[in-house]
Amino acid sequence: ISGDSIDFSAIASLAGPSVVSIEEKVTNGSGTGSGWIYKSNSSTSYIVTNNHVVQDFALSNGGSLTVELNNGDQYPATIVGRDSNYDLAVIKINKGNLPELSIGDSSKLVIGDPVVAIGSPLGLRGTVTSGIVSALNRPVTAGGQGDASFINAIQTDAAITPGNSGAPLVNAKGQVIGIN
Repeated sequence: ISGDSIDFSAIASLAGPSVVSIEEKVTNGSGTGSGWIYKSNSSTSYIVTNNHVVQDFALSNGGSLTVELNNGDQYPATIVGRDSNYDLAVIKINKGNLPELSIGDSSKLVIGDPVVAIGSPLGLRGTVTSGIVSALNRPVTAGGQGDASFINAIQTDAAITPGNSGAPLVNAKGQVIGIN
């Protein structure tokens, strides 16, 4: 932030390298989504995404799960854990020393705060949209099979389209305050 204006290009430059594209291929189809690097050590990186992005792969007896980094490099991924009730999943790749995104405090959000969504909508890697927090504590139904209701969701007017699921919603400091 410089003065009263928001530097969206600086936010995108800060957070963008930590955002990944995810593709699952199973015998009955394929799907795409997004995610972001939560933790990375010298050999392994852990990525947060939505459960519905990886659910078909998790329930299949084969197929592939691939992560594409911001620079276009691709790595096979495995599921570490997932929770359909919260529509969250953690996957990992055997590639370390990747840029992590920091976590912000979503409890301090107020309506009107600026936000940025970075992801791979419609398979277009590195797409950035901006908006504001439109409302807080919204009930939401998310995911595909076995839909579950969530409360305390952040509503934004930043464009979120198919393939952006699992991508981070970041604040003006480039910190994750929600998951698309």
